[in-house]
Amino acid sequence: MQKKHLVSLTVLGFTLTGGAAFAQMPNASQQVENVQQRRSLEQAAQSLTGTNVPALYESETSDVGPQSVLKMKPRRMWIQAFADEQYFYTDNMFLADHGQQGADVLVSTVQAALAPTPFEFHGGQLAPRVGYQHRWFNYDLAGSGTVNVYDFNTGTFNTIGLDVFDFNASTVFGDVAWQRENWTFGLGANFLRLLDSGNYNEFYHEYVPRWFVRRDFPLTQTTAISLAYEGDYRATETASPMPVGYTGSFNDRSDHSLVLFGSWRLCSHAILQPVYRFEFTHYTRINRDDLLNSFGLTLYCPLTKNVTLRGFVGYDNLNTDGFYAQHYEQLSAGGGLNLTVNF
Repeated sequence: MQKKHLVSLTVLGFTLTGGAAFAQMPNASQQVENVQQRRSLEQAAQSLTGTNVPALYESETSDVGPQSVLKMKPRRMWIQAFADEQYFYTDNMFLADHGQQGADVLVSTVQAALAPTPFEFHGGQLAPRVGYQHRWFNYDLAGSGTVNVYDFNTGTFNTIGLDVFDFNASTVFGDVAWQRENWTFGLGANFLRLLDSGNYNEFYHEYVPRWFVRRDFPLTQTTAISLAYEGDYRATETASPMPVGYTGSFNDRSDHSLVLFGSWRLCSHAILQPVYRFEFTHYTRINRDDLLNSFGLTLYCPLTKNVTLRGFVGYDNLNTDGFYAQHYEQLSAGGGLNLTVNF
């Protein structure tokens, strides 16, 4: 039993260094990506089902009778600022096969970008962006869970609280999307750094070029179905310690996803979005391929033009043939609140 426990912890990548309470968060980049995917789907849901500005009462925009309005050129926006708080429970915070650990998670996000109002380009709308995003991941705020970790310096196990695995994600990004009728094409890139929450030491970074194409199928004025392909390549560097014989770039990989989701505007204050994602990941430095199936259901509630409340539930199932990797299942549920300002 002790030997099995040791293998499990080593695979997860837990480590204590220098006797200090610092631990690397296993699969942290995947957890950052999961949060980002929820944000992208929220933007798609709002764009497909109309404006997120709810009317104050039924027929608000039609009770003043016929109007004669002068055509005015809308003011172009240049800057977008975004803040978000997401709080949820996961039954497998380490994305592990054995010894799953449940915990509550708080993800706080701030973002600022140069994001001019889309402009006409070759018969469509072109939307470029460049900016910076920072996220804080905090675990077990409402609990007092502990886990045994292996100290590579002393060769012993130590018991620490789950909050030791708190980390930060710092991202510089740039992208451009071109939309024409029901098609959207996009290219982008970002540089992500993962930092511990103690001394802000970096334990992982990646350069990620991305690309995607999406086809929307509007069914009514309030419902739509979308099918998308998303791809990327991740050039990575992972801090020590790492599996024997591996280099810091052993996490280099390419992801290819098919995403099917629906958007249904229930009323002016509610958008329902079911989603399914199939993702194939090929690691280019080691012999490993992953298959990830994700299911989710989210209810978005636009409160004002700039503020949105949401609740969600999701299930992930990953299968892998990697020697040091693990299969895992994860169920998560929670909610979030965000504020977006354009000027």
